Amino acid sequence: MQKKTKMIIAVSQASTMATLGKGQISFFKNHGFEVDLLAKNDNEVESAIQEGANFFEIGFRRAMSPMPDLKALNQIIKVFKKNKPQVVQMMTLKPSILGSLAGRFTGVPVLIRHKWGNMRESNYSWLKKYLLFFTDKLSNKLAHQIVVICHKLLESELEIKAIDSHKAVVYGSGSSNGLDLNRFKRTDEIAERGRRIRDELGIWLNAPVLGTVMRINIEKGICELIDAFLSLSEKLPKLRLIVVGDYDIRNLPPQHYIDTISNHAMIHHVGWQMDIEKYYAAMDIFVMPSYREGFCKSNIEASGMGLPVVATNIIGCSESVKDGVSGILVPPRDSKALASAIKTLLIDKELANKLGKQGRERVEAEFDQQYVWHNQLRDICQLLQAKNITPPINPELILRTICPLCS
Repeated sequence: MQKKTKMIIAVSQASTMATLGKGQISFFKNHGFEVDLLAKNDNEVESAIQEGANFFEIGFRRAMSPMPDLKALNQIIKVFKKNKPQVVQMMTLKPSILGSLAGRFTGVPVLIRHKWGNMRESNYSWLKKYLLFFTDKLSNKLAHQIVVICHKLLESELEIKAIDSHKAVVYGSGSSNGLDLNRFKRTDEIAERGRRIRDELGIWLNAPVLGTVMRINIEKGICELIDAFLSLSEKLPKLRLIVVGDYDIRNLPPQHYIDTISNHAMIHHVGWQMDIEKYYAAMDIFVMPSYREGFCKSNIEASGMGLPVVATNIIGCSESVKDGVSGILVPPRDSKALASAIKTLLIDKELANKLGKQGRERVEAEFDQQYVWHNQLRDICQLLQAKNITPPINPELILRTICPLCS
């Protein structure tokens, strides 16, 4: 029996694998890899362990923290030396910077960096922004492959020479993990769970419901969403808004917006939810008014559930939503344009249904999770072969969404 290939996945917080990377650990585990997870423990470790990962806690910090970062780098080096991985996948910024340095220092054969965002759009001061960009670019140089979350982000990074084109790849039409087409699908069972959510929240049967899923902060456009909702609800008193997600304490909206979310009778803040599909099923229109995104997985989840999407015309959203096909794109930071697009879909139900149906068809064609995973598996096996390491599967036998181990 062939010995399993050792893979380490490094990510800032364990919860990221439970959301943006859900299912990847078990997929690689079932395809010949022994998988370790390096992350900060944020109470979602059990999800990764259930998928089959060995967990090593690393003290990653999102903020720039020289001494804690050096300590984390030392921890990673020790894990790499002891466990001797053949493949390391680095999913978020800090693990990508520290993991690529540790990987080169310890001689890891295959380093894969996942590029999920644009550092130049961060809210840091010019000095911090420059340091972030420099270290981000360095991690790209050190990695053997860079998996970019969407095509427009790749174009942007190539334009400023932050990425070497021969290293970069986008799978399908983008996203960090593809979409589980069976989970995010409006079945009769899920529709009934959505109706129960409406009942629990006290929403009338025929009331139109807007919804969003986000880390609640200024950059996600929560202020514009609340302003648009308040404007629309003046003439549509039955209109409801469901907000799924927790507050991001690093970039909170002004207090009066927080008070409105908490106290308005027609706004329902339900916090973060793992079984999120039933909340999509309770919505009629999904709204994502973000200022910046790597890709915005929530948009394709909503499309998978057959919802029309109103989002901003930015990198990430403009690929997860196709304007006029799966939704309507509006300028960022413009609550009037946001309200106008939402109103169009509330009035024109035929258009809303059409965009929702076309959105489902689009995710089936362009964002199938099995396609993303199998293409990634093929590339990893090819990279291992190039290093004279026998991969768990011959990459030539891995097809679009299937391979010998799952055929």
